[in-house]
Amino acid sequence: MDLLKSSTTHLTSNSDVNEKNCPICGKPNRCGEKEVINGLKLNRCWCAYETFPKTIFEIIPEDKYRKVCVCQNCLSDYRPENADILKLRKILEEFTTSWQNDPTISWMQIYAVGEKLLAWKTQNKIVGLWKHPPKMITATMDDAVGQGLKIIHLFSRLAGIEIIPLGLLQSKEKIIDACQNQHPNILGMTILQFDTEEILNAIVSQIPETIHVLVGGPIFKMMPENELFRKRYISCNNICDYLNFLLHVEL
Repeated sequence: MDLLKSSTTHLTSNSDVNEKNCPICGKPNRCGEKEVINGLKLNRCWCAYETFPKTIFEIIPEDKYRKVCVCQNCLSDYRPENADILKLRKILEEFTTSWQNDPTISWMQIYAVGEKLLAWKTQNKIVGLWKHPPKMITATMDDAVGQGLKIIHLFSRLAGIEIIPLGLLQSKEKIIDACQNQHPNILGMTILQFDTEEILNAIVSQIPETIHVLVGGPIFKMMPENELFRKRYISCNNICDYLNFLLHVEL
């Protein structure tokens, strides 16, 4: 499944040197080969998702500097401590952009991508986007069963968030109690009924202001953005909104 639409960027340029071999070890550098993660084919060369520290360029011969790609094996000896976090971030950024520009993408395709990326993350023992996993409480104040929370939970685990799911038909008292005792960084709620706005405001008024409140559902597409809404709520209408939030928030 090839969902990424962005162009490929390499270190190579026209040169008399052999651009297919690593300038450090002389073995094939796989330049131009698209990254594949658990059968999920991305649209750019593997090097586009890696981080190259300055120290690795210091050992490249001058006649090959910025003309030939370093191979993954040589790069692994110089990768910074947070390289895996940066790689995960780059991959999520590209999928988010791709999905935003593709109205035909289905939740099943998105879920399949998430599962493959989560398996890759687990195999490589990547913690997530943060060194210390943040917490997120999820709750629904109605009995609707959709795919929204399922996808949110999957990509939250992929991003490295500890999920505390309260489930369906939760009372405001239970949600408030969970927020006060579990100390989450995020409270995510799916709300479909138009008569829950007052209850939602009551919840928000009784939980710490440090908690980011994410809300989703048709009610928020029609609700006017008053001062309270702008101050306390972050509206997420789809998985792209949620991923954009995770990629830019400080937790």
